Amino acid sequence: MRRGFVFDAGLCVSCKACSAACILENGLQPGTRTIFTWNEGALPLFGVISLSLACNHCKEPACSEGCPASAYTVDNDGVVIHHADRCMGCGYCTWRCPYDAPKINKAKGYIEKCHLCHERMAEGVEPACVTACPTGALKFAEQDAFDPVNVEWFPETGIGPSLILRGADNSAGPVIIPSEALYDREEEEEEEVQDTAPGRLRKEWSLLVFSLLVISASALMIFSALKGTPLPGMLQFLLLAGAMAVSVAHLGVPRKAWRAVLNIISSPLSREIAMTGLLTAVALANWIAPGLIPPLIGGIIALLTLISIDLVFFAADRSLRLRLHSGQAFFSGIYAVSWFVEPGIIFLAFSMLAAISVVMRYGSAEKAPLVRNLYYFRAMALPLVFLLLYPGSAVTDTLAMVLFLAGIAADRVLFYFDFNPVNIKDTISEHFNSTYEKERDKQRQDAGLS
Repeated sequence: MRRGFVFDAGLCVSCKACSAACILENGLQPGTRTIFTWNEGALPLFGVISLSLACNHCKEPACSEGCPASAYTVDNDGVVIHHADRCMGCGYCTWRCPYDAPKINKAKGYIEKCHLCHERMAEGVEPACVTACPTGALKFAEQDAFDPVNVEWFPETGIGPSLILRGADNSAGPVIIPSEALYDREEEEEEEVQDTAPGRLRKEWSLLVFSLLVISASALMIFSALKGTPLPGMLQFLLLAGAMAVSVAHLGVPRKAWRAVLNIISSPLSREIAMTGLLTAVALANWIAPGLIPPLIGGIIALLTLISIDLVFFAADRSLRLRLHSGQAFFSGIYAVSWFVEPGIIFLAFSMLAAISVVMRYGSAEKAPLVRNLYYFRAMALPLVFLLLYPGSAVTDTLAMVLFLAGIAADRVLFYFDFNPVNIKDTISEHFNSTYEKERDKQRQDAGLS
């Protein structure tokens, strides 16, 4: 038997008693149980539907599968439990979960989430959120299997949420005006700041620097493999050692960084760290004893490391848009190597692929100013490199190389901005906006307005 929740949106009055009960019972931060709202602006034509959601204790929990530190366990009833004492605060589970269930506690540095009040349940008492709900909108459920939710704006990603959702498929449902709790306003304002391009860059700077350093070191090792001659290992080691050091800055609990490789079998992030560590060891060996590791072996490990970096993102955002992005680590590393190898047709071919990718992402020109400027720089850098190469002088060749490498770095930054894992907050907003516009267009046509 699996345990989960039944939620009836037709009975919810958005009182947030369930959220308050969760906080008081478990000592978790506000927002662990979130009240999502469909039509939160209470615009006409549609009703306002509230959805109380915490962890759905999925049949195949993406949070547990992706956690590099093995901080999650699943009990015999399917309840997904997070163990704070094992968490290093990398936040990867927040990327993997489409229901926004795991939340990083910024004061403590680790993840918090609903655990279905398993200690209460062991004593035969229902979860605190269920007992606190005054209208019966939220109930406890225990059954062999849970059917798909089948609501358009509820993301179905094949992980089998243990949730029965009722009353949310009628967009003309009950009119519920969302409350204006203080902590909700503060949380929303903070999220809005982080969602801006500069805010997101400040938040993810360590990941960006980490990837750029690893790409640079990997490109050197791949070039060495193609040439068949070992390069001095000091630069490669320093780049990779710096990358490993910077990656720790991303963790909420840096002292537990050693746990990053405990889930190599199922966690893409764990495999990325393991491969980067192995590549660092190879670079160190070649620095201490040049030629100890054959260049071909080092090149293969470098390629696998770049692939492992990309898989971290592809596991969370499975869109074709991201898989064809020229800012991915594997393409960036190979593209950088193509500059230094013969024949030149190889560099030309990769430049054409990069140009196609940039053209396919023309929508970036309509985003925030920082993203737009980076996109235009990337687009202009591609032809400018060839213009600078044409004179064939040492000065223009050097400028072309600098512009070329700067373009790769800019593309890597754009990759982070285009990375967009499935999240219920986005699906609710996108579905409402599209549905609302369709209804307005229909009313205009019915009224004879163009």
